[in-house]
Amino acid sequence: MFFKKDKKLSADIADRVMRADYGDQAVEFVVGEDSGGDRYLPPANGDGLFQKLEFALSIGGDGTFLRTARTLKALGAPLYGINAGRLGFLASGKQEDAALDVMRILSGDYSLQSRASIHCKLQRSDGTSETIFAMNEIVISKGSLSHPIDLRVLVGGETLYRFLADGIIISTPTGSTAYALSAGGPVVHPDVRCILLVPICPHSLYPRPIVMAGSESIEIRLAGESEKMYLSGDGLVNMRLGQGDKVMAMLDESGINMIKLGRSSYYETLQKKLGWGVLTQNQNGGDPGDD
Repeated sequence: MFFKKDKKLSADIADRVMRADYGDQAVEFVVGEDSGGDRYLPPANGDGLFQKLEFALSIGGDGTFLRTARTLKALGAPLYGINAGRLGFLASGKQEDAALDVMRILSGDYSLQSRASIHCKLQRSDGTSETIFAMNEIVISKGSLSHPIDLRVLVGGETLYRFLADGIIISTPTGSTAYALSAGGPVVHPDVRCILLVPICPHSLYPRPIVMAGSESIEIRLAGESEKMYLSGDGLVNMRLGQGDKVMAMLDESGINMIKLGRSSYYETLQKKLGWGVLTQNQNGGDPGDD
């Protein structure tokens, strides 16, 4: 179980889940420790149990869900999220149903949905390299007060475009409803195996968002000078970039298994979370309750 212990709502939900009666189901909870970084750590007295997780429960917002996903990357355990945040695209479970949902999972009343992730390698100009993982997106961006950055984007070794911008987003379909959507990218169903490239405030009209095949490899070269440039993964990992650095990204061979309860579709989630299909007063010429 993973949650921010300093968040009262999340802690209260976790307490209710751990105290609930699960009948003849043998349940042993292990609570991950907050590392203060991009993932959770096993508790000092539960390392062995942590490695044998049957499934993981994330209690919080989508940020907590993403941190948990990073933790589970090497463990391979499926993940279910109880929403104690705001939007809750990934952490979709209701607070009041948390213990009931756990019981359903223990009983095997669920399905699994695999979500693609991104494997990203940062090749620095000095020859060193670092690797990061993202479930939503990899973002290259400028500092808050720095000038636009000069980006050259290559796909499969072939130059796609070069432009000045505030940055660029490399997104999975899961991340298409996150930062990429705010930057003007399309919404993509999570079952579509692809990568999205979404420029952030480009200083030209021609570099548009593009959906690439899931087999493509993407390379971004930092071509010009800039005072400050950063690389982030899911908003959790942040690294300073320098001139001459290269960022290479592609879909990972293994994704994250999300636990799905019920029969609600992805399109129902979009309608609920984004307000699609709901007429406002200005759209229908009157109060929606008048019909």
